[in-house]
Amino acid sequence: MSPKGRPEGESTPKRVSAEGSPVSEHVHAGPQAIAARPLTAEAFAPYGQGLQGTGPVTERKEFASRMQNGRPHAKPNMTYMKVLPANGRVLVRAVERHPFSNQTFVPLNGTRHLVAVCPSAPDGSPVVERLEVFVASGSQAVNYDANVWHAPRTALSAPGEFVMFRWDDGGAQDTELMALATPI
Repeated sequence: MSPKGRPEGESTPKRVSAEGSPVSEHVHAGPQAIAARPLTAEAFAPYGQGLQGTGPVTERKEFASRMQNGRPHAKPNMTYMKVLPANGRVLVRAVERHPFSNQTFVPLNGTRHLVAVCPSAPDGSPVVERLEVFVASGSQAVNYDANVWHAPRTALSAPGEFVMFRWDDGGAQDTELMALATPI
């Protein structure tokens, strides 16, 4: 074991300042392949909320996700994003988190998208060895709880259009990004 508690020879993630800017590279945590499973609210619950309607019946779910703002001076940031689809095998090259805010993604055009998440170690670093990967249908939205490590948005079948919501103040603490020395 290394001094950081990682097995010898295992790559250590590198911290990178993001200041809320989009990440263009994929995130990867190692040479192994991780099988993605369909996104369900139950499987995603340790990391946030998966949201999906239940069918043709009219419904309204109040307070369907946790909206967290840990900085009273931060402002609501609703952003439109268009993401080109991944080609071939998807590699996770980085993970990010938002220490003071949840982050919500709502697909606008029905594109399937990848949702990759991992827990934090006691020191706050991502435990990439426990990365979990889900495939969200184009009718599923995700809300990451504050401080949850996740891969940047990845569309799977067509250019994905999303609305993203987060509480931001424009500073370096809006987003913490860790590039992985070895992609997963």
